[in-house]
Amino acid sequence: MSFADGSQVRLADVSEATIGTIPATPAFQIMRYRTASVRLSKQVDISDEVRADRNVPGITDVGRNVSGSIETRFSYGTYDRWLERVLCSEFTGGVLKNGVTHKAGTLEMTYEQGATDSYVRYRGCRWNTLDLNLRSRQPVQATWGIMGIGSPTPTTAIIAGATYAAATTTEDFNAGLNVANLSIQSAAMVSSPKVQALSLRINNNIYQVDVVGQYDAYGHGLGRFEATGNMTVLFEDLSAYTAILNHEDVTIGFDMVDPVGNKYAFAIPKVKFNDGGPAAPGNGQPVVLEVPFQAFFDPTSAASMSITKTDG
Repeated sequence: MSFADGSQVRLADVSEATIGTIPATPAFQIMRYRTASVRLSKQVDISDEVRADRNVPGITDVGRNVSGSIETRFSYGTYDRWLERVLCSEFTGGVLKNGVTHKAGTLEMTYEQGATDSYVRYRGCRWNTLDLNLRSRQPVQATWGIMGIGSPTPTTAIIAGATYAAATTTEDFNAGLNVANLSIQSAAMVSSPKVQALSLRINNNIYQVDVVGQYDAYGHGLGRFEATGNMTVLFEDLSAYTAILNHEDVTIGFDMVDPVGNKYAFAIPKVKFNDGGPAAPGNGQPVVLEVPFQAFFDPTSAASMSITKTDG
C-alpha cells in the first residue's frame, strides 16, 4: 500500500485576484520550503448538558479555519510574492515598503501516493507574520505565519487548466558569506557593533472576522504593522549601551547578496532599543548585550521598513 512520504510533498502557491476565491485556471508557482504545518483547524462544541449517567450528550462541529506556518531558507527571487503579502504592498521600482494593501493567495499541497495522489488546497491565505533569523555560520532562516479562510473538499486531481512553474534555483543566503553592510547607527555609536545574531519579526496582527450563518471565516482584518527583533551584540564599547540608556533613535540596515550579485537591502530607518545591558557570563564566553528593538514610523521614507531588490 502506498502512503504519503514527507520528502515528496509538493507545495504550490498562486495569488488570488478576489480574496478567498481560487483562480479558475491557476498558474501555480512551486515553492521551496523546509516544513509546512498549514492545515484546516476544526472547532467543535462539546455539550455541557447534565446527564444522570454522566455521559457526554454530544459534540457539534461549529466551524473551520486555516492556520499554520511554513519554514524556509531564504533565497533571492524565491519569495518576492510572499514578501509583498507580508508587507501588504508591492515592489515599485525595486523597492518594497510596508503598506495597507490586502493580499492573499491559495496554497496547494500535493501528496504523492502512487497511482492516485491527494490534493489539499487552502484559500484566502494571508501572510500574517515573518520571522527572519540571521545567525553566524548558519543559513538565513525564514518562518512565514499563515491565516486562511477555508479549505475546499480534498480531491485526487489538479484543477482543470492549472499550470505549475518550476521552483527557483537561486542559492540560499547564509549569514556568514552573504550578509554585508550591516549598519547600526545612532548619535552615540561611533561604529556599528559586531552582531552575533539578529532576528527580525514582521507582524500584521491580522484578526479573523466571523459572522452568523457562515461556517468558514468571513474574512480577515489588518491590524497594526509591527517590526520587532532582537540582536546579540559584542560589548566592545559603551556606544550601544548608551543608545539604550538614552533611548536614542537607531537606524538598522543590512544587505543580503548571493554569489552572482543578486541583492536585497533591508532598511529600518527608525528603531528604539527597548532594553539590554552587559552581564558577566563567566569563563570562556564573550560579554554580549541582548538588545530587543522595535521599529516605528519614519516620515522621510513614509514607512517603518523597506526592502530594495537588485538583480545581479
